[in-house]
Amino acid sequence: MPLPALDRMFITSAWLQSIIYGVNCVLFGVCIYAMSIRKRRAHWIVPLSCICHFSIATAHNILSLFYALQGLTNPAIISVADGSILYISRVTALSRTMSGLYLLNILVLHFLLIWRFYLVWDHNLILTAVMLILEAGHLATAVATWAVVIRLGVIFTSAFYALLEACFAFNLVLTICLTSGIAYRLWRAEKDTFGLTGHNAYKPAIYTIIQCGAIYTSSIVVVCALHFSGSPAGVMANYVGVQVATLTPLLLIAHLSLGVTHREHNETSDTAGPAFAQPVQVNITEETHTHPDDTMELRPSTRRNQSLRTCDDEKGH
Repeated sequence: MPLPALDRMFITSAWLQSIIYGVNCVLFGVCIYAMSIRKRRAHWIVPLSCICHFSIATAHNILSLFYALQGLTNPAIISVADGSILYISRVTALSRTMSGLYLLNILVLHFLLIWRFYLVWDHNLILTAVMLILEAGHLATAVATWAVVIRLGVIFTSAFYALLEACFAFNLVLTICLTSGIAYRLWRAEKDTFGLTGHNAYKPAIYTIIQCGAIYTSSIVVVCALHFSGSPAGVMANYVGVQVATLTPLLLIAHLSLGVTHREHNETSDTAGPAFAQPVQVNITEETHTHPDDTMELRPSTRRNQSLRTCDDEKGH
């Protein structure tokens, strides 16, 4: 029975993840630029998660290229018949490390979404605890799957598929709950504040959350379908999934950070204007407005503006 062409599958996955990694490099630069030009410093979790995701994606891409170099050019491997296929199908130190990076990247992504979920739901501990329980289930099944592969030294076993099915189920349910919960909360906030602001302040954030959630959820469905179809391409798709798990938060952070920067620029432009001499008057106004910042915390801010303008009295009265 001929062996599956794992070498070609791995090369294809390496090409795909390198392309997505190039997109991640651009998004990472946009994130750093948008956060650096902001007037108000972003929450420390935002740049930390951005750097963490990009570092994991970079390390995984380097290891993947080194893995391909070993499997396809090492004389001790390619001198054996189907040596490259046999090498890629084995569980090696490099493959275990790349799987660990994949798990770590998803873990960081989930905690970032849980943190945003916690903020937009007004620090609701009960709902956040439910999300943390789902994450604990996902983490437990993922670590168990990883441990089974390391212990047995093979991938395609019944225990592997049973644990993998539970892991994908937790991952899919948690992602859908987090993204839909955040989007719903922002939609409710938009309806509540539309009468005060007169514009849809949360609509861009809602679209961004839905878009990023759809991208990551689609990647989970594709990888899951490949795994349970019996195709070994599912294992190779995990390598691409690392870059998709990095693309999603970077796209989210870049879009929201640029939105905050654009809003700050517009507010500065609106307040700047020529000054003319006017009769003596005192104008004290208080305005309450709510905008989604990079944390998407629904917290109204109050701005007081006091202006005093004077001019000389006309003579002759």
